[in-house]
Amino acid sequence: AMARLDSPAAVELVAQAGFDVIVLDHASGPGDLLGAVGLIHAAARSGAHAIIRVPALSHAHLRRALQIGVEGVILPHVESADEAHALVELCLYPSRTYRDDSHASEARMKNQPFRRMDFSFAPPLVEFYGQRVAEFTRRQGEAVLIAAQIDTAKGAEEARAIAKVVGIDMIFIDAMRLSGLDVERVEEAARSAGKMLGGLLVPGCQAEDMFRAGYKLVCAASDHSLLAQGSRSCMRDLRSAGDEDEG
Repeated sequence: AMARLDSPAAVELVAQAGFDVIVLDHASGPGDLLGAVGLIHAAARSGAHAIIRVPALSHAHLRRALQIGVEGVILPHVESADEAHALVELCLYPSRTYRDDSHASEARMKNQPFRRMDFSFAPPLVEFYGQRVAEFTRRQGEAVLIAAQIDTAKGAEEARAIAKVVGIDMIFIDAMRLSGLDVERVEEAARSAGKMLGGLLVPGCQAEDMFRAGYKLVCAASDHSLLAQGSRSCMRDLRSAGDEDEG
């Protein structure tokens, strides 16, 4: 499920309902990294994995996001292999590249998908620096999920090259922004490269259909949409009960 309300209480309720993965949506929601700390721990308390969708390919944002304990990063609008390479390199801490470090690459593949992090070791709100954080980020670098989101026609055209980038673990598809043909093209590119598939729920599909098609991550709802749906359902019931009383 997507977390867009920036509310630890909402994240905890969604995770307790049974959602396995919470995606902190910094690409379209109001959240910031300070608020994300509480969301990550709320998800962990309820046994859910926390990953973040960042707004852009930003060195500062990505490195800081990895310091607070997320288990994965999704970058939207990836349109080339060069951008995918840059994502992988920026996700490594301390600075190194998987193209030059086969041991690190093998360690990450062994720990995928969605290895549980030891959140008791995650840095508290006031402790972002020092040896403890350096050790935490070293451990995390061997397990963090790195996903390239493809959501444009140009990205779909380059999907095979993007999927072949060493260090990219998942191709995340925003089917709302792509044609059906482009979605199929991206799915085939990911499967051919042996990469995991993830994405937003495809219109007209059930989550079960996507899982059967090989998806490992399906964002079927958001805290925002669940609150809205619950509110509308409650009001329908109240109005229905009122109509019956009047009758």
